[in-house]
Amino acid sequence: MEPYKAQFIQFLLDTEALKIGGPFRTKSGRDSPYFLNVGAFDNGEKISKAGRYYAEAIKSAVGDKFDVLLGIPNKGIPLVVATSAALAEMGINKGWAFYRKDAKTYGEATGSGVTKEQMQRETLVGSLVPDGSVILPVDDVITTSETKREADEIMRRITNGVKMPYGIIAVDRQEINEDGEVAIEQFASEKGTRYKPIVTASEIFDWLKENNKLSPADEAAFKLYFRAWGTAEVRKKYGLGGDKLIEGRTVLPACDVPYEAFEPLVEATADIPRIGGYKIPAHAGRKGWERWVEAARKHTKKPLIYDHQKGGTDIPNTAKQFMKDLKAAGLDAVILFPLSGPRTQVAWTGEALQQGLTVFVGAEMTHPRFKRSEGGYISDEALDEMFLMAARQGVNHFIVPGNKVDRIAHYRELIEGTGIEPVFASPGLVEQGGRISDAVKVAGDNWHGIVGRAITEKRTVEEIRAAAKELTSQFNINSAGS
Repeated sequence: MEPYKAQFIQFLLDTEALKIGGPFRTKSGRDSPYFLNVGAFDNGEKISKAGRYYAEAIKSAVGDKFDVLLGIPNKGIPLVVATSAALAEMGINKGWAFYRKDAKTYGEATGSGVTKEQMQRETLVGSLVPDGSVILPVDDVITTSETKREADEIMRRITNGVKMPYGIIAVDRQEINEDGEVAIEQFASEKGTRYKPIVTASEIFDWLKENNKLSPADEAAFKLYFRAWGTAEVRKKYGLGGDKLIEGRTVLPACDVPYEAFEPLVEATADIPRIGGYKIPAHAGRKGWERWVEAARKHTKKPLIYDHQKGGTDIPNTAKQFMKDLKAAGLDAVILFPLSGPRTQVAWTGEALQQGLTVFVGAEMTHPRFKRSEGGYISDEALDEMFLMAARQGVNHFIVPGNKVDRIAHYRELIEGTGIEPVFASPGLVEQGGRISDAVKVAGDNWHGIVGRAITEKRTVEEIRAAAKELTSQFNINSAGS
């Protein structure tokens, strides 16, 4: 790490522009373990030092290959002035400007004969921008990129032939936006401007850890946040994701039974090695999860997976509290079918991951006439995109229909094509026509058969145990390619 970066992080802490602990609610609604507020540069000494750090970053990243610094309102306004002054002291004397939020739209600025220079005089404070100039935007962070888009649109409207290849921000949070995209990458692709940070979130984390500034709880919170919302680069750096909730091939009893029948079912099957865990039904109820967990924990420590398919069809902002409640109840994982679109999927998946829950994402149901090619409502392409979105967010557990072997093979190829080793779980077995011996041939070495009525409708403990043992015995076959 360059010395100025380490000094900048210390400066952020000293000025309380960077706060650790939290959780802090961000503009996007996420609960972050850290928060950045450049508004804390609230006197001459602080803003002057901030300008020098921005100037160092600009000198390192682009040198003097620009003409005008642009401060993006509101945080970028004091920053651009201080940065321009610091650059001048380094021998790089450039103009600075920022635009008014409410430019004049009357008088000499309204006629058809208005020139670009006239428009600039009504819109900009500071330097005018000559034709063909290279503009360097200055701001604090980039999250949704809305303010950056506004700046791009305004400057291109009031100038001729300008270029904006780079921008400078204080911190790259290195996280995905509400659509699952990396905001910096998406903006660079769409608008041609790549924002370069003074420091990144991972550099802040590494420095804090190396300098003993993080408690164990803070460190864990950072990693959960990176796991939930971080870019693929950050997840890879810290080895986040890719863990398997259950190793190998097992049966997961689908416990869609009355509460009174649940504990006897667990007691009868918990000691069977290839019973991998238990799928808790939605009818357990939001306030009833605890008693289901308590009943199971009398007999097993195996994972308890809450089958909340309908969670994937709710609105995004209902996810946070729901996942906190799930975690507090003692559940280990959750199943989501994100049929309400990518923003719901990103929100519900991220909130679950931040709570430390394993997420199983499903898309295609087991019954006939679900997808459009079979006479249903949901397009086949949309089903693939749900899985691909999950993979981009680092999910590696997926629900695939056990009675559609060709579809298991399709989804395995699709997900492995993203570089992820998938873990599959499949309903649709036995009573719905799917056979474990067929599914296991194509599903891979990490596959779990979700079986309901073939176990739960047995009348006695002995019959339940016999059925579970018979089903688990069907795994003794090699998967395709293994």
